[in-house]
Amino acid sequence: MPRLYPLLLLVVFSFSQEVLARHWVYLHSDAPKPEKTALLILNGFGGSRGGCKAQMEFWQDSGMDVYIPDVLLRESLSASSEALANFVEEHSLGEYGEIKAICYIAGAYLLHAQLQEISMPNLTAIVYDRSPTQERAPKAAMERIPKLSVLKLGRVLRDLSEAVWPPVPMGDSLKKGLVIENRATRLMRFLRSEAEAMGPLVYEWRTIDSTAQDAFHVALDHDMMYERWDVLGEPFLYFFEQGRFPAGLPRERIHNRPFDKKYPLPQ
Repeated sequence: MPRLYPLLLLVVFSFSQEVLARHWVYLHSDAPKPEKTALLILNGFGGSRGGCKAQMEFWQDSGMDVYIPDVLLRESLSASSEALANFVEEHSLGEYGEIKAICYIAGAYLLHAQLQEISMPNLTAIVYDRSPTQERAPKAAMERIPKLSVLKLGRVLRDLSEAVWPPVPMGDSLKKGLVIENRATRLMRFLRSEAEAMGPLVYEWRTIDSTAQDAFHVALDHDMMYERWDVLGEPFLYFFEQGRFPAGLPRERIHNRPFDKKYPLPQ
């Protein structure tokens, strides 16, 4: 127990500490919505208050209205999907001239489920945060520490570990880009054996999503993806404007040691 106790604490504090819903909304101007672009950021379990603050501090200067709904932590995954649908309707996102989206892992599930129910023809670009390691977290956590995981995040985590993923949205006017994490979080280092037992980790971006237009790899872990806008900001902006990432970014896997916490971080 002396060794296990700090590991259990690690799992508890590796997920978002937010319990009560707090949406983050920034309106760039009072122009009519059909004349504006909205940015919809759909966070996953790592979307802490600090992460949302960092997101808003960067994106409020982008010239877009920014929406970061807090909809994931509900009594079930279906309730999370309903909360997102209510948010989209409440803020009349369908009235915008364009919508760009940033989706973290669980956030992508919610967006795809939303698009199955109600189309968003003004959605023109999505940047996905993809992580071959972190995407196995729900199943790995439910296998190794199910009671603690449900205690911390509720039924929604169990639901996500069992969910059939909705189809990837398609459309001639929709551009999709992937940002692929090459570093595992502390949580996934703890759950490494469960993650690796699920099969080989796939980092080739066209295999991850053959419908995406472009991708790049980054030596960040999932937690860092919410805050390192000094690394991520300009490539995301470029994709939203051009439909592709800058030419100098790595399209291939950076290294083959995702569980090595000593691998250098981007400066």
